[in-house]
Amino acid sequence: MDPNKQIKYSHYQITDAVNFGGVLDPEQCKQLAQRILALYDGNSDGNIDSFEVGYMLSDCYRAMNKGFNPTPTDIASYSRILDRKGTGRVTLEDIEQLCLKFFGAKSDKQPTQY
Repeated sequence: MDPNKQIKYSHYQITDAVNFGGVLDPEQCKQLAQRILALYDGNSDGNIDSFEVGYMLSDCYRAMNKGFNPTPTDIASYSRILDRKGTGRVTLEDIEQLCLKFFGAKSDKQPTQY
């Protein structure tokens, strides 16, 4: 790219002033998880069972303007993804972990060097 070797490259750092990795802080992720649980926990047992996961899956596709009627296999597959500990039910902690993974800002304060 630089046949004359005239361009001088240097590393730069991105600090915590630029928050990569998400749009929500950990507390906001917890609040979002609580709202999701409240919305889909139809029998108010504190968990989301596979029947309730079916509604969640349908709503996700509906939000993308796609009609989708999940099969029992679809629901079982999605339940395994959501059930982070393999307990057979989706707990508040499972939802919090997924919210942190996909929406949460990274909490490390170490600058990333490029």
